[in-house]
Parts: sequence; structure tokens; C-alpha cells
Amino acid sequence: MEALALLEIDSIAIGIRTVDGIAKVARVELFKTQPIDPGKYLILFQGDVGSVESSFQRGVEIAGDHLIDCVFLPQVHESIPSVLGGDSPDPPIESLGILETSTAAAIILATDASLKAAPAKLIRLHIARQIGGKGYAIMTGRQSDVEASIAAGASLAGREGRLVADVVIPAPAAEIYESVTRQWVDG
Repeated sequence: MEALALLEIDSIAIGIRTVDGIAKVARVELFKTQPIDPGKYLILFQGDVGSVESSFQRGVEIAGDHLIDCVFLPQVHESIPSVLGGDSPDPPIESLGILETSTAAAIILATDASLKAAPAKLIRLHIARQIGGKGYAIMTGRQSDVEASIAAGASLAGREGRLVADVVIPAPAAEIYESVTRQWVDG
């Protein structure tokens, strides 16, 4: 898929109505549509650039004043949809970089910028669910690449006022890979 879009809405009911409008405008793949903490609604979808852009514009229109944050990425980095889909690459860990943002839309945007800035490898991307609506991304690679990647994403999120934290861990403990890539099952 060429494009990815995300909308965060402060109302579950308005969120569901927005999903309906998005789906009716153009043929897009609804990747995730669900309530998230604290009482918000997340809509993540992908498809060809034209379809996603049309559906995104309609979604923004329907959400209106209930829209908290949003992002439209017409040329999303290819690892973002695959990691969101559950793929967890198993690269060697020389260093780790972690970005944390206050919104799901901000982490998608910051992660895309990070991955395009330097050849770090995305190993985890968590958006909103069970973490108070925040998002975080974890990248690995050579320390200099991870530092450059995290700096790019942190700079973008910081300019938007959405950066919570950015961390680089050189030579992390061997046990950390399983810990940071584990997918928790909702209970």
C-alpha cells in the first residue's frame, strides 16, 4: 500500500460514524478501527494515495470538532504497515531508540520521519491501546543510525508539541529484544 492515514476522535459514536463515511468515499483497507484509552476512537486505514486522501478528507470533515489529531502519509515508509500488522523483524540489536508521543497520530508521523532520516530498523510500533492514547516506536541498528533516526522523529514530534520522550540505549541487555517486541493479548 502506498498511503496510510490515521484519525483520533474524542467520541466513540462520532468515530464509528466517521468510519462509515471513510468507507463510503473510496476503496481503502480499514486497518484498525477501535475505541482506545481514554474514551477516544482510533481509525487507521491504508490504500492507494488518491483513495486514502479522499477518505481522509471526508473523515476529517465528519469528525469536525471531535478530531483530536490526524495524519495522512502519502508515501509511508514500508515497514510501518508491516510492523503494525504484527511482523516483528529479528535484527541484531546494537542499540535501541525509543520515541514516545502523546497521540497515536504523532507516533505514526514521527516514526515515518525517523525511518526516512536514517537506516534504523523498526521493531515495534504501538499506537494508543492500553497506554492512555499515547504511542511509541522502538528502532534498532547501528548507534549512529539510531541516534539520527530518533533525533529526526523527536524533532518533528517536538515541533508539534506531541513529544513525551526520546531515548537511545547503546548496547542494550541481551534480554531486551523479547521484552520490547512482545505483543500483549487483550484480556
